[in-house]
Amino acid sequence: MRRLPVLAIGTLLTLGALAGTALAKEGAVSKLDALPPGGLHAGQMIPVGFTMLMDGVEPYKADIAEIVVRNGTGKVLSYPATPQGPAGHYVANVYFPAAGTYTWQVTQGTYFAPYDLGTIAVLAPAAVSETQTAPTNTPATNDPVSQVIPFIAGLIALGGTVRLAQLLRSQRRVTAAA
Repeated sequence: MRRLPVLAIGTLLTLGALAGTALAKEGAVSKLDALPPGGLHAGQMIPVGFTMLMDGVEPYKADIAEIVVRNGTGKVLSYPATPQGPAGHYVANVYFPAAGTYTWQVTQGTYFAPYDLGTIAVLAPAAVSETQTAPTNTPATNDPVSQVIPFIAGLIALGGTVRLAQLLRSQRRVTAAA
Protein backbone atom coordinates (compact mmCIF):
# COMPACT_ATOMS: atom_id res chain seq x y z
CA MET A 1 0.00 0.00 0.00
CA ARG A 2 2.84 2.37 0.77
CA ARG A 3 4.36 1.90 -2.69
CA LEU A 4 1.31 3.36 -4.40
CA PRO A 5 1.61 6.93 -3.02
CA VAL A 6 5.38 6.98 -3.55
CA LEU A 7 4.98 5.84 -7.14
CA ALA A 8 2.14 8.31 -7.75
CA ILE A 9 4.19 11.22 -6.38
CA GLY A 10 7.23 10.18 -8.44
CA THR A 11 5.15 9.95 -11.59
CA LEU A 12 3.53 13.33 -11.00
CA LEU A 13 6.92 14.97 -10.38
CA THR A 14 8.32 13.45 -13.59
CA LEU A 15 5.29 14.58 -15.59
CA GLY A 16 5.61 18.05 -14.07
CA ALA A 17 9.26 18.21 -15.12
CA LEU A 18 8.33 17.16 -18.64
CA ALA A 19 5.55 19.73 -18.81
CA GLY A 20 8.02 22.43 -17.77
CA THR A 21 10.41 21.33 -20.50
CA ALA A 22 7.65 21.17 -23.10
CA LEU A 23 6.32 24.62 -22.22
CA ALA A 24 9.76 26.26 -21.93
CA LYS A 25 10.69 28.66 -24.65
CA GLU A 26 13.65 28.21 -26.94
CA GLY A 27 15.70 30.82 -25.17
CA ALA A 28 17.74 33.45 -26.90
CA VAL A 29 19.98 33.24 -29.93
CA SER A 30 22.58 35.71 -31.09
CA LYS A 31 23.18 36.41 -34.75
CA LEU A 32 26.47 37.95 -35.82
CA ASP A 33 26.65 40.87 -38.23
CA ALA A 34 28.84 40.36 -41.27
CA LEU A 35 32.49 39.99 -40.31
CA PRO A 36 35.16 42.02 -42.11
CA PRO A 37 35.56 40.77 -45.69
CA GLY A 38 39.32 40.29 -45.32
CA GLY A 39 38.92 38.06 -42.29
CA LEU A 40 39.86 38.62 -38.66
CA HIS A 41 43.50 39.43 -38.07
CA ALA A 42 45.46 39.24 -34.85
CA GLY A 43 46.59 42.46 -33.24
CA GLN A 44 43.60 44.54 -34.36
CA MET A 45 40.66 45.87 -32.39
CA ILE A 46 37.67 44.61 -34.39
CA PRO A 47 34.11 45.87 -33.79
CA VAL A 48 31.87 42.80 -33.82
CA GLY A 49 28.14 43.44 -34.00
CA PHE A 50 25.42 40.98 -33.08
CA THR A 51 21.68 40.89 -32.45
CA MET A 52 20.07 38.99 -29.57
CA LEU A 53 16.71 37.46 -30.39
CA MET A 54 14.43 35.92 -27.76
CA ASP A 55 12.93 32.67 -29.13
CA GLY A 56 14.85 33.43 -32.33
CA VAL A 57 12.41 36.21 -33.28
CA GLU A 58 11.89 39.07 -30.84
CA PRO A 59 14.79 41.50 -30.13
CA TYR A 60 16.06 41.03 -26.59
CA LYS A 61 17.50 43.79 -24.41
CA ALA A 62 19.99 42.10 -22.08
CA ASP A 63 21.23 43.45 -18.75
CA ILE A 64 24.73 42.15 -19.60
CA ALA A 65 26.11 41.57 -23.08
CA GLU A 66 29.65 40.53 -23.94
CA ILE A 67 31.70 38.37 -26.25
CA VAL A 68 33.86 35.79 -24.51
CA VAL A 69 36.82 34.39 -26.45
CA ARG A 70 38.90 31.31 -25.53
CA ASN A 71 42.15 30.31 -27.17
CA GLY A 72 43.55 26.79 -27.46
CA THR A 73 45.34 27.00 -24.10
CA GLY A 74 42.16 27.94 -22.25
CA LYS A 75 42.93 31.64 -21.76
CA VAL A 76 39.64 33.55 -21.53
CA LEU A 77 39.21 37.09 -22.83
CA SER A 78 35.99 39.05 -22.27
CA TYR A 79 34.84 42.08 -24.25
CA PRO A 80 31.76 44.00 -23.03
CA ALA A 81 29.20 44.95 -25.64
CA THR A 82 27.14 48.12 -25.74
CA PRO A 83 23.70 48.63 -27.30
CA GLN A 84 23.95 50.26 -30.69
CA GLY A 85 21.29 50.83 -33.32
CA PRO A 86 18.00 48.90 -33.31
CA ALA A 87 16.63 47.07 -30.25
CA GLY A 88 18.63 43.99 -29.32
CA HIS A 89 21.70 45.00 -31.35
CA TYR A 90 25.08 45.20 -29.60
CA VAL A 91 28.67 45.88 -30.58
CA ALA A 92 31.81 44.69 -28.80
CA ASN A 93 35.37 45.68 -29.67
CA VAL A 94 37.17 42.34 -29.83
CA TYR A 95 40.94 41.89 -29.82
CA PHE A 96 42.63 38.63 -30.79
CA PRO A 97 46.21 38.76 -29.46
CA ALA A 98 47.67 36.11 -31.79
CA ALA A 99 46.84 34.12 -34.89
CA GLY A 100 45.18 30.75 -34.31
CA THR A 101 41.87 29.05 -33.65
CA TYR A 102 39.55 30.46 -30.99
CA THR A 103 36.15 29.49 -29.64
CA TRP A 104 33.77 32.30 -28.82
CA GLN A 105 30.35 32.89 -27.37
CA VAL A 106 27.94 35.70 -26.56
CA THR A 107 26.80 36.33 -22.98
CA GLN A 108 23.07 37.02 -23.35
CA GLY A 109 22.27 38.64 -20.03
CA THR A 110 21.79 36.88 -16.71
CA TYR A 111 18.55 35.12 -17.70
CA PHE A 112 19.62 33.21 -20.84
CA ALA A 113 22.54 30.83 -21.27
CA PRO A 114 25.56 31.99 -23.28
CA TYR A 115 25.22 31.40 -27.02
CA ASP A 116 28.09 29.51 -28.67
CA LEU A 117 29.35 31.03 -31.88
CA GLY A 118 31.60 28.05 -32.64
CA THR A 119 35.22 28.37 -33.64
CA ILE A 120 36.97 31.02 -35.67
CA ALA A 121 40.36 31.03 -37.34
CA VAL A 122 42.22 34.27 -36.73
CA LEU A 123 44.81 35.16 -39.32
CA ALA A 124 48.27 36.58 -38.74
CA PRO A 125 48.55 40.37 -38.41
CA ALA A 126 47.67 41.98 -41.73
CA ALA A 127 50.45 43.34 -43.90
CA VAL A 128 49.72 46.02 -46.48
CA SER A 129 50.53 43.78 -49.48
CA GLU A 130 49.12 40.57 -48.01
CA THR A 131 46.17 38.92 -49.76
CA GLN A 132 43.38 38.54 -47.24
CA THR A 133 41.19 35.46 -46.96
CA ALA A 134 37.92 34.93 -45.13
CA PRO A 135 37.95 33.17 -41.74
CA THR A 136 36.46 29.73 -41.35
CA ASN A 137 33.48 29.63 -39.06
CA THR A 138 32.38 26.29 -37.66
CA PRO A 139 28.98 26.28 -35.96
CA ALA A 140 28.83 24.92 -32.44
CA THR A 141 27.54 21.39 -32.21
CA ASN A 142 24.60 20.54 -30.04
CA ASP A 143 25.31 18.44 -26.98
CA PRO A 144 23.80 14.98 -27.63
CA VAL A 145 23.22 14.35 -23.92
CA SER A 146 20.94 17.38 -23.63
CA GLN A 147 18.89 16.03 -26.54
CA VAL A 148 18.47 12.57 -24.98
CA ILE A 149 17.44 13.70 -21.47
CA PRO A 150 13.85 14.71 -22.39
CA PHE A 151 13.39 11.39 -24.24
CA ILE A 152 14.57 9.37 -21.23
CA ALA A 153 12.42 11.43 -18.87
CA GLY A 154 9.43 10.74 -21.12
CA LEU A 155 10.11 7.00 -21.03
CA ILE A 156 10.38 7.09 -17.24
CA ALA A 157 7.12 9.03 -16.96
CA LEU A 158 5.38 6.62 -19.33
CA GLY A 159 6.66 3.60 -17.39
CA GLY A 160 5.61 5.14 -14.08
CA THR A 161 2.15 5.91 -15.43
CA VAL A 162 1.71 2.33 -16.69
CA ARG A 163 2.88 0.90 -13.37
CA LEU A 164 0.57 3.25 -11.46
CA ALA A 165 -2.37 2.10 -13.60
CA GLN A 166 -1.47 -1.54 -12.92
CA LEU A 167 -1.31 -0.93 -9.16
CA LEU A 168 -4.64 0.91 -9.17
CA ARG A 169 -6.28 -1.89 -11.17
CA SER A 170 -4.95 -4.58 -8.81
CA GLN A 171 -6.04 -2.55 -5.77
CA ARG A 172 -9.59 -2.26 -7.21
CA ARG A 173 -9.71 -6.04 -7.73
CA VAL A 174 -8.64 -6.64 -4.14
CA THR A 175 -11.28 -4.21 -2.79
CA ALA A 176 -13.98 -5.64 -5.09
CA ALA A 177 -13.20 -9.20 -3.98
CA ALA A 178 -13.30 -8.28 -0.28
